[in-house]
Amino acid sequence: MRCWLPLLLVVACSSESSSPTEQQKPAESKKRAGVVPEKFKCDSIVGNDQLSQILGGTIRQIDNSMPVPRGVAQPCNYEVTTPNGAEGWTYDIDCRDGMKQRADALFAQYAADSAANVAAYHSIDAGVKPAKPDPDAGPPPRAPEASFEVAVGAKGLDHHGQAILFIDDDAPCYVRVVGNDPTKRLELAKVIAKNLTYVNAPMTPRPLP
Repeated sequence: MRCWLPLLLVVACSSESSSPTEQQKPAESKKRAGVVPEKFKCDSIVGNDQLSQILGGTIRQIDNSMPVPRGVAQPCNYEVTTPNGAEGWTYDIDCRDGMKQRADALFAQYAADSAANVAAYHSIDAGVKPAKPDPDAGPPPRAPEASFEVAVGAKGLDHHGQAILFIDDDAPCYVRVVGNDPTKRLELAKVIAKNLTYVNAPMTPRPLP
């Protein structure tokens, strides 16, 4: 029995000599940034109460029925009931690799399309327009609007009179916000830009820098 005693003492001393910090290291989990896109929740960016304040109505989230590209979270779709009726609002976030190149292409496309729509509208010959509108035809379509830069995120563009595209300033993502009211559209875009971060962005999780 005596021959084993020194060995036991050596083992005991070795175990006791390790610091609590060293013992905890294997159990520690490194903090990571990003949320798996399939698990992304819209209310992690803007909750319904805040949306209701911004958009001025009762919020009902609507499930998306259209497929989305792999690596992109489902868009956040809402029906907003206001005193003037129901409105549709949506925003989507793309944080995939190469987002900057895709966003720059969209900036160019949306600006060109908006300008072309405005030019085509103003080039219509006044003589072909009906002298009296058909009372059963409903209100005339809204005139197209030119695109213009907006101060949101790192770069923003309001286009087609119905949407804002912006690149976020602290998350590697671009965002599209769609809704008819320009003031609410910009306010919502600013809130998303403020709340979207490197940590909660819908992207492949990665170690924090």
